[in-house]
Amino acid sequence: MLDKKTLQKLGGWEGYRLERAVWPEEAGGTLELHLKPTRQWMHCERCGHRTRQVHETTLRRVRDLPLFEYRVVLVVPRRRVWCEHCGGPQLERLSWLGRYQRLTNRLADACSQLLRSASIQAVAVFYGLGWHTVKTVDRHRLAAALPEPDWASIRYLAMDEFALHKGHRYATVVIEPIRRQVLWVGEGRSRETARAFFEQLPEGVRERIEAVAIDMTTAFELEIRAQCPRAEIVYDLFHVVAKYGREVIDRVRVDEAKRLGDDRQARRVIKSSRWLLLRNRTSLNAGQAVHLDELLQANQALLTVYLLR
Repeated sequence: MLDKKTLQKLGGWEGYRLERAVWPEEAGGTLELHLKPTRQWMHCERCGHRTRQVHETTLRRVRDLPLFEYRVVLVVPRRRVWCEHCGGPQLERLSWLGRYQRLTNRLADACSQLLRSASIQAVAVFYGLGWHTVKTVDRHRLAAALPEPDWASIRYLAMDEFALHKGHRYATVVIEPIRRQVLWVGEGRSRETARAFFEQLPEGVRERIEAVAIDMTTAFELEIRAQCPRAEIVYDLFHVVAKYGREVIDRVRVDEAKRLGDDRQARRVIKSSRWLLLRNRTSLNAGQAVHLDELLQANQALLTVYLLR
């Protein structure tokens, strides 16, 4: 077993010293290290103000990097200082432990390195951590890797929604399409979600936006027009074609079927031609191409909307 002096050097817990170590009785158990604060002067976690007034102390169990085959748990007296600058109690700033974290910075860094080539579940099992704990580490890793946008040079935006889980839960993503840089992600796809993005922009950015690409979502369009007075709305081609197919070609096809009245055979041909009219001609086989040509020759209205598409 290692002595306290060696463990203290290995730990490097700035501002704390090792008071006692509780070794497990069997290999593969948990090594419990009890720390004690040594500094009289402390710094506020929020503003960095220097103080020596302790508001309260609570014991916190914190995971550290494993030592050989042992799982390491630190028992840390976490101090809340009274900060005159902030006007209330704040956590003490520590170089090796983040705010409200239950694992040390070096264990979080080790998880981040492993997450580059392994899944969240694999890393959680490897270190014996909870899935949500590792997920939080991964989220912070990804956020730190994103470069700060150069808001002064941004003139164009693209806004879209994507599904989070089954059950119609969605999120909204905003990107800068020229550099293909993600600028913001927020939960939901409503007008309020879009407003949350614009409200967090630095002053003057909204006025400089010249165009925003969207997928014909009415909520997004209304908020963009309200927030960006100079911006043009650009509908992406995929959704324009898809909406044209669903709302124009389908409407004309149904109307033409109704117009045929009692001619059941002709009505059946038109009513069953929906996917034939919506598919690309290059993806049709020989029989479907012939069928499409005959249909368009027989109906002027369908020919018109098909050519417009």
